[in-house]
Amino acid sequence: MSALRTRVYIDGYNLYYGCLRKTAFKWLDVLTLFETQILPSILYRPAPDAAPATMTLHPDCAIKYFTAKVIESAAKGEDSVSSRAQYHNALTTHCGGKLSFVMGHYSLHKANQHIVPADDPKRWPRDCAKIQVWKLEEKQSDVNLALHLYDDAVSGDVDQVVLVTNDTDLTPALEMLQARSSCSLRYLNGDAIVPS
Repeated sequence: MSALRTRVYIDGYNLYYGCLRKTAFKWLDVLTLFETQILPSILYRPAPDAAPATMTLHPDCAIKYFTAKVIESAAKGEDSVSSRAQYHNALTTHCGGKLSFVMGHYSLHKANQHIVPADDPKRWPRDCAKIQVWKLEEKQSDVNLALHLYDDAVSGDVDQVVLVTNDTDLTPALEMLQARSSCSLRYLNGDAIVPS
């Protein structure tokens, strides 16, 4: 059996919050991580008595990284926008054509939210007062990820997809992919990738 052409699909938001947020590490060399650590650790046999398959990152685009630019007025730190831009530039330079960013966007708007009363935290939301808050939402990243993953798999562009996320909203797309494609699917929860 020839090597499985593998492409990695990274939910950047989930990778950061699951893996890096509460650590001293803020940058992760995703190409080296998958080439030298994760792919070699996956044991896949196309049949129970078959030899393990080898896996190679797709030569044209090994990693698709799904994210959105930070809105400066909603950023948690003064350097959040520039730090993320530097990280993306570093990945682009380091990975060359092996990594592509697929950008969504953030939506920032005012929304009314229910207050959890301190004296009765089990009170139903409908019985609680509301306040106006800023609501920040990432848009299009999950849909972009699902569509790219599905299209690449059913088009025959890849033999194996490795998905890095802990977002269960992608489950229907993954079920459809498995039903309509012979592409092998590997799932990694961003919480399980621990930098050292």
